[in-house]
Amino acid sequence: MITSLRNPLVQQLRQLHTAHGRRQAGVLLLEGTHLLEEALRHDLSLKRLIFTERWAENHPTLLTQVPPSLQQPVSEEVLAAMATTVHPDGVAATTSFPHAPWPRQPRFLLALDHVQDPGNLGTLLRTALAAEVAGVVLTQSADPWQPKVLRAAAGASFALPIRQVSNLEPVLVEAHDRGLRTMATCVAGGLPYTRLDWSLPSLLVLGNEGSGLSTAMVSRCQVAVSIPHSDAVNSLNVAVAGSLLLFERLRPAASRT
Repeated sequence: MITSLRNPLVQQLRQLHTAHGRRQAGVLLLEGTHLLEEALRHDLSLKRLIFTERWAENHPTLLTQVPPSLQQPVSEEVLAAMATTVHPDGVAATTSFPHAPWPRQPRFLLALDHVQDPGNLGTLLRTALAAEVAGVVLTQSADPWQPKVLRAAAGASFALPIRQVSNLEPVLVEAHDRGLRTMATCVAGGLPYTRLDWSLPSLLVLGNEGSGLSTAMVSRCQVAVSIPHSDAVNSLNVAVAGSLLLFERLRPAASRT
């Protein structure tokens, strides 16, 4: 058991708190029992399991799913020093990056442009998987592999194809060439989302929490879509708006009035 805060493993795991550290090491830091369960369910390549004695006593079945050679018991103080959470639940793990294959003929894609809040990004990834989105494109958004996003996504990141690009323009061109309708969200002036034909193959673009999509980005898309709401608020949270739109697509057309 590791009990010293000076153990090299502590520093190695703390380096995984940053995008640079994750890229350099080629692994992710997963925190919490739920993410461990999801990683095992999706057959991610586990590199190390770090846990406290109390956690091991409460999760004997889960522990048996990890080879003993990868198991590393630590004190609660050491685990707390490695974790990004204030109150870790007793387990963390390192794993390889997921590589869900990009769909060849997607029916529906989601693009997130400059979505910076980790909670919003994680929520949108989780919602995208639940709403049967085929893949998600990220442009200048928060790192999808940071611990806060992984926790908010609750394992969706392991199953959902994710592409990170520096420029959305080629993605729009590719989508158009593949027969996907491109749709941009805007606060006002767009087609009300309830009037759209959601059965068509499409790419939906959501923008930044504060400023939304640029006028230029909206003009590059074939359709501008809005969510009517009270004048008491300027706009909706991007995760709320995205969830509403994504699940509208799943609603039977006959129920839309």
